[in-house]
Amino acid sequence: MSLHQPAFKPYFFGVRGSALITTITIASSSAFLLLGYDQGVLSGLLTGSHFLKVFDYPNAELTGTIVAIYDIGCLMGALFTACYGEVMGRKRAALVGLSIMIVGAILQTSTFGTAQMIVARTVTGFGNGINAATIPMYNAEMVKPSNRGRLVSFQGSMIGFGIFISYWIDYGFSFTEGGVAWRVPIALQLLFAGVTICLLWFLPESPRWLAAHGREDEAAWVLAQLEPKGTEVGDEVVQMRMREITTALTAEGRGGPVRWAECWENNKQQNRKRVLLACGINIFQQLSGCNALVYYIPVLLEQTVGLSRESSLLVGGLIGLVFFLFSAYPLIFLDKWGRPKPFIIASIVQSISMVLIAILLSTGSATAAKASVLFFFTYIAIFGTCYLGTPWLYGPELLPLRLRARGSALATGCNWICNFLIVEITPILISRIQWKTYILFACLNALWAPLLWLYYPDTARKSLEEIDALFTGEEVVPVVVGEGKGDVEMEMGGLEKGAVAHVERTDSRRS
Repeated sequence: MSLHQPAFKPYFFGVRGSALITTITIASSSAFLLLGYDQGVLSGLLTGSHFLKVFDYPNAELTGTIVAIYDIGCLMGALFTACYGEVMGRKRAALVGLSIMIVGAILQTSTFGTAQMIVARTVTGFGNGINAATIPMYNAEMVKPSNRGRLVSFQGSMIGFGIFISYWIDYGFSFTEGGVAWRVPIALQLLFAGVTICLLWFLPESPRWLAAHGREDEAAWVLAQLEPKGTEVGDEVVQMRMREITTALTAEGRGGPVRWAECWENNKQQNRKRVLLACGINIFQQLSGCNALVYYIPVLLEQTVGLSRESSLLVGGLIGLVFFLFSAYPLIFLDKWGRPKPFIIASIVQSISMVLIAILLSTGSATAAKASVLFFFTYIAIFGTCYLGTPWLYGPELLPLRLRARGSALATGCNWICNFLIVEITPILISRIQWKTYILFACLNALWAPLLWLYYPDTARKSLEEIDALFTGEEVVPVVVGEGKGDVEMEMGGLEKGAVAHVERTDSRRS
């Protein structure tokens, strides 16, 4: 790699340093706002008179399929990313995913029948699956370890914000008549996708991806742009980060081309354990039952609590507001509190909330049923503080650098399979076993807490390369570089001299 300043253009109108990192985070978060909007927008449309007429008054099974088929599309997009995402690159894959979502949104808006809506939802999901498998990885590879949790988790807040917006748009358009009441809310997906494309177009590719594909000069240029104004490619801070990346890539590249079978190898890197952990945190997120509420909250409030359609939409909007407000927690406390502890607390509180909802609904009292609404709020609030956005960060953090693209795709694939399962069966469960549905979710949430305590390490404030050392247990010898800058370089056993690690050991219980 040459140390002269390469001839690459500035990004996003010349901004750099914290301003460029903020712009990257905003662009990534805009894509997750779109994800949240997509998840929430149909919830308030399913019981609309014109919507029901166009789709010939679907039963619970068909309603579940119309809504849940989106998640099958997301699964297909995640698998596509697993096969082709590493070749395409982070930025290009995200642009392709957003473009596909625009096509899907147009098909949904113009639909006049169930078959077209199912196809359109699948296409939209395919594009979103690409984004969901790519963008968290892209953002994690762009920001610094000291604030990675806070900035990447901003994406989770934007999922909540997207859901919040969708609920209130549904509520507002519920007072209109005809196709406008549901076509306009669906069409607004085009606005969010277009804004994200416009932002992402002017941003850099991931320096880790560039370095992995022989474009070291460009990778160094990107790293320099992520530093304060005046930092050049030859500066020590840039060279240190390049050594960190290239040494890790060299060590992991010794195995030759990446093979799918590597995901299940129980080797020194503990590939199998790390892939299972990444998949597990996504499974926990979905089987906790949140998307039963997100996709169907007005339906649940009408059919199990007994509220009118207007009241259900209004309460749903307030739940969306609480969801968004509490999703701001990771922005302040995530890097301070770490990863496993908030998940454990959230799982327990979510389980208790579901139990109380079931108890109150089981009484058959209208007053008790209305009182249960309080615990819909407590459930969604605590879910927003942790499970909403953090798994999108935690999964890529846990994976080996060599397997990050394929492992992330597998993890998001698990996410979408479980999402589909919950969204498909929720209308059926509510129509057949009613309040007992919430007991099922309570048991699952209670199960997550001990699993998190026993098996999940804390990755907060560690570089992606440091996290590797949590699983490999490499010996480290600190070597100070960059006098006066507080930088520490580590030599790791088994790696080339000079590899940057900053390793902190995890406790034996979680390793």
